[in-house]
Amino acid sequence: MKEVDFGLSWSVRTKEYFIETLRRECEKRKLSFLWVCEDKVSEVIKKLENNELRIHFLLDTEATYNKAKDRYARLSYATKDAGGVVINDPDRARLAVDKSVMHYELINAGIYTPYSIIVRNWQPNTFRLSDEEKQKLGIPFVIKPACGYARLGVVEEAYGSIREIAGARNFDRGDNFLLQKKIIPLQLGQRRAWFRVFHIFDTIIPCWWDDLHCVYSSVSREEFKKYSLSSLVKIVAKIGEITQLQWFSTEIAVHQDNDQVRFIAIDYVNDQCDMTAQSEKENGVPDDIVAYTASRIVEASHQLINKQEMNKDYTVWFKDTEAIQIKGLGNAPEPLTQAEL
Repeated sequence: MKEVDFGLSWSVRTKEYFIETLRRECEKRKLSFLWVCEDKVSEVIKKLENNELRIHFLLDTEATYNKAKDRYARLSYATKDAGGVVINDPDRARLAVDKSVMHYELINAGIYTPYSIIVRNWQPNTFRLSDEEKQKLGIPFVIKPACGYARLGVVEEAYGSIREIAGARNFDRGDNFLLQKKIIPLQLGQRRAWFRVFHIFDTIIPCWWDDLHCVYSSVSREEFKKYSLSSLVKIVAKIGEITQLQWFSTEIAVHQDNDQVRFIAIDYVNDQCDMTAQSEKENGVPDDIVAYTASRIVEASHQLINKQEMNKDYTVWFKDTEAIQIKGLGNAPEPLTQAEL
């Protein structure tokens, strides 16, 4: 049986900065590297299922678990069934990315979310909002598929017509969808208080996220203290505890409702973070965060393969300064290894 240390599911052959950094980090640690792209995935699945290949660690960036016969979902399960570790674990990921599930999980954990109405996939196209629901949602509101990604199928400015709701449902008729109150963030200095926060094993990285122009910038340690942003970290650590995912991001806005200022989880869980670097695309992730993410993922794979103990204490990463530890966040979730099955 052939054995591979580090596998990457990445459908296209584009050699982005993230992929090249993953490859270099693997070379540095003498880990074999397998890139599973579109023209290889079927062959790799067959070899895994026939016990001709074992991938010890697979970084999944492609699987769509709510789509029947998705080949990358099958790749993740074939890797797991053959005894490998998948980040993120497919059974955990398929629940975590469903906003109609996570909406209630977050509320039950004490995390604020926008007022939302869950519309089930079996409800008819004649679904209508009551006057009370319209009042709570406000006009305009947002419509989004429960298992959507990359803003596909999202209606940013919905006014409650049957056509809008039916159109959102028709994006994927097998999916549920959410009608969600539109959140307007506070202004912190010269910025809108909207953030995208990354969770990478034991590290949390807060970023400013310009939700109007889709542009990232790093949160400095000085800004973190000045604007009392520790709630960003607490929310993401709590989501990590709920989902037991190692690598994900979420969007959080600071919103004032009457006299109460609240940190509100907007997009819940994105389990396959887009790591296109800012040097490659204007709305990409800052290059130093991409580099750190790749390095931390490969280091975690090295620790798992060599059965080394992983750090469970969270640290918060900032650009150009030392990471800090914040007490009371709990333990970082551990990957689901074969020994635990």
